[in-house]
Amino acid sequence: MSGQSSAETAAAIQILAHEILHEIDVPGSEGMASRVAARLEVAVNQILYRERERCVAICKKRAALWSNTAMASSPLGRDESRARTNEATYIADAIRSISPS
Repeated sequence: MSGQSSAETAAAIQILAHEILHEIDVPGSEGMASRVAARLEVAVNQILYRERERCVAICKKRAALWSNTAMASSPLGRDESRARTNEATYIADAIRSISPS
């Protein structure tokens, strides 16, 4: 769903709900399809949120690794360590700022 607008994502989920109801031979009213679509959307958003938070945790761990490495205390490695720590922190913040569809 990457790169899609909220309206496009909602439409894709609505279509999926209709397809699921058709596939399992449930005569689906528009109301039923809307309820299924709403539940699918909640589930997808929860999964995406958990995945974003997992990625943020990886970035934060990476930032901590770079700031605590032996290279961080040497004059030659200090700038490289700081740059990599900042980059990992920046990526974590960027991932966390992604709004749900």
